[in-house]
Amino acid sequence: MTVMHGSLPYERLIALCGENARNCDADGFQLRRMAELLVRAHSLYSEAEWKAREAFNEVGQAVTKSAPGYTSLGMLGLILGGLGASWIAEGKPKPAAASQMTAPLQEAYLSGIGALISGTTYIKGIFSKDEVNQAAGSISKYSGPVKDLAQGNTLTVRRVRSTVDMVGPSTSVAESLENLRRLGEEKYKLGSGLRYATIAVQRYEREDGTNAWLVTIPGTDGHADSPFGWEQNVELMSDDAEQRKRADSARMVVEAMRKAGIRSDEPVALIGHSQGGIVAAQIAADQSDAYNICHVVTAGSPVANHPIPEKTWVTSIEIEDELVAALDGAQNPETEHWLTIRGTVTPTPPQVVEDGVIIPPSNPYAASPVTNALESQELSHWLKYHQAAYQNASDLGSQAVDKHERHFAGVISGNLRETLYYEGRMSR
Repeated sequence: MTVMHGSLPYERLIALCGENARNCDADGFQLRRMAELLVRAHSLYSEAEWKAREAFNEVGQAVTKSAPGYTSLGMLGLILGGLGASWIAEGKPKPAAASQMTAPLQEAYLSGIGALISGTTYIKGIFSKDEVNQAAGSISKYSGPVKDLAQGNTLTVRRVRSTVDMVGPSTSVAESLENLRRLGEEKYKLGSGLRYATIAVQRYEREDGTNAWLVTIPGTDGHADSPFGWEQNVELMSDDAEQRKRADSARMVVEAMRKAGIRSDEPVALIGHSQGGIVAAQIAADQSDAYNICHVVTAGSPVANHPIPEKTWVTSIEIEDELVAALDGAQNPETEHWLTIRGTVTPTPPQVVEDGVIIPPSNPYAASPVTNALESQELSHWLKYHQAAYQNASDLGSQAVDKHERHFAGVISGNLRETLYYEGRMSR
């Protein structure tokens, strides 16, 4: 008998084991990513997350109310930390970095400050979510008259014409968001002849000859004679319906709707960015007897506490670190007809492939690219960020998003017959 002894190729076996381990790790990562995407697409755990965030906000509100000085110093420290970090990283302080640092605490802190201003007790604060709105109501009692002295309270709304189609036909939320962005950001660049404080009212004719309407409302412009100034935001945020109705921007949109000839029984959809979204929510809440508001779309608007009736569908798009959407100090309601899409901004690092060519990573389901985003950090309140968030939610195949999309399209179904532009100005 002959016995042969040989050596196993241990180095090769170790290399193969290492390669298989890396492949398994990569497969595991992809499976985890797929699970995360499925959770996002089907809104799994959203109720638990909503309750956890609500509890956190209530605790934060109580802490802020108990020790406003210390919590304010803490927020200031985070703001300065964000500004300092961005200064080191990018050569200059970035407000976006400060907003990102404070994002998890913004709603809790603001609700606590609102409770202090409005005099909300600890017990009442547990059962109420509108402390900021109560505070806005108290502040607007004084800010409104001061604004009237400086700006005047006479509102003039007139129809104006555009030399280009700033707001085209729409069959979806995504198309309407793009029209909103064009009207708010590109009217000067495209030479439309339109100026600030201009909204669009579109009439769609249905197959049965009836009308449906879509009102497009940009945000704050801050001009001295504009009804969409800064103070109007405070009035719109009030917990008092009459104060909200007196806000110049709300008065302007309602007057434009009247001039356009919208009847009380005709279906209306409203879409707005920032202050425009607050106006849309205010009209849905306070003008429900005068108009048939069927669907409201808001982008970056603090509207959690506006008493919008259940019959009106609401699609809200918010970015986690944009601050503006958190100014209501509360989360949006989680109801059958109110959907909130929350986006998170993350940098997209380049990926180096084997041949040395640098290309951005591509995963159409994990995230959507922001069109014309700066390479450096910028404020995420720009409408392009809300567009990307909505696109990503749509790409994921969310049933809730699809349901809202179909309802919105149903409200404005028909052929676009006219687009009317209205401009508002304030005077004494």
